[in-house]
Amino acid sequence: MLVDVHCHADEYSIHRLREFIYKFKMIIVGVSVDLKSSLKILEYSKELNNFIPCVGLHPWYVDKLSEDGIDEVFRLSRNIKCIGEVGLDTRFVPKTIEKQRDIFRKFLEIGSEEDTVFNLHSVDTWREVLELLRRYDISKAIFHWYTGPINLLKDINDAGYFISINPSVKFQKKHKKVLEKAPIEMILTESDGPYLYKGYNLSPEMISESIDIIAEIKGLERKEAVEIVYRNFEKIFDI
Repeated sequence: MLVDVHCHADEYSIHRLREFIYKFKMIIVGVSVDLKSSLKILEYSKELNNFIPCVGLHPWYVDKLSEDGIDEVFRLSRNIKCIGEVGLDTRFVPKTIEKQRDIFRKFLEIGSEEDTVFNLHSVDTWREVLELLRRYDISKAIFHWYTGPINLLKDINDAGYFISINPSVKFQKKHKKVLEKAPIEMILTESDGPYLYKGYNLSPEMISESIDIIAEIKGLERKEAVEIVYRNFEKIFDI
């Protein structure tokens, strides 16, 4: 099966998600950005097969939710397989970085108690996020749409964490370089759909083309690339 480990599924109808899942023989991991999306993702998970919900508070939204709302997201993030999209961002929202850190550390405390998968946003904070994961003894993490330092890939891999390759790999030079340098054993696939990026409406249906690119760059047959990525997915989600 194909896997999309980072999809903003709440922005699709449940009918459209079923279409992705069955037409493309795919498992979708739905990430959340705030309380509203967390609740919708959890509702979708009751109706969909081959769908894994993540609860989280995106760093862009930490100042857009009340303290009661933040506490409710924390409550929902307990006893769940995946926390995300969470993390830090000093490029787009530097003014809220201290609040981001407080909230991310709280998620890490919750996740460390329950061996949760972390679905991470780490723009320009890749090393800090990695250090925090280690500090809180987090065993499972995905650095979504990784475009960070190439020399940090070894540390991420040595820690047993994964990166996800986005359809932008088709034209984003830095992301393609990451794919070239990252061991295949740490690679997952994602869409970040329905994000609009440089004129491309990213979508789960683009995962198939991403697999072709991964196979070509890694010198693999398509079937082999699919199997390896799926094994990586099984490893982190204990499927």
